[in-house]
Amino acid sequence: MLTFASGAIATVQMSFDVWEHRLPFIELYGSKGTLSVPDPNDYDGAVSVRLNGESEWRELPPVIRGFTASVDTDQLPLRGPGVADLAHALAGEPLRVGADFALHVIEVLDHIANGTRDGAVALTTTTDRPAPAKETWTA
Repeated sequence: MLTFASGAIATVQMSFDVWEHRLPFIELYGSKGTLSVPDPNDYDGAVSVRLNGESEWRELPPVIRGFTASVDTDQLPLRGPGVADLAHALAGEPLRVGADFALHVIEVLDHIANGTRDGAVALTTTTDRPAPAKETWTA
C-alpha cells in the first residue's frame, strides 16, 4: 500500500511472471469511479472511465496522439514523447522529469520490491508533480 502526500492511498498488485492474462494493464479505482488504461508501452489504445452511478464505460479522448498504421515502419517509435521532452529541455525548456523524479521512483520501487515487516516506511526523497506533456512531437 502506498500513501501519497495528498492523502490518497494506493494498493499495488503486479506481476511479470504470468503466461497470459486478460486483465487490464492498469486500473485506478477511486471514490468517484474507475479509470482503465492500456499498455503504457504502446502509447495507443483506449483509455476508459466509468464513474460511480454510470452504467457504461466511456472512452476518453487522447491526451497525446497515438501512432497509426500510416507510420511507415515495422517498429513504431514508441518512446517519442520521452525523446521530445529531452529535445525540448536541450532547447532550454524546463525538464519535466529529472534526477529528483527518477530517484524518488527508484526509492518507491525499492521499498515495494523489498517490502518491510516493520510497518510503514517513510521515504527520504520527494519530487514535484511533472507538468503535463506538450503535444509538439510528430511521428
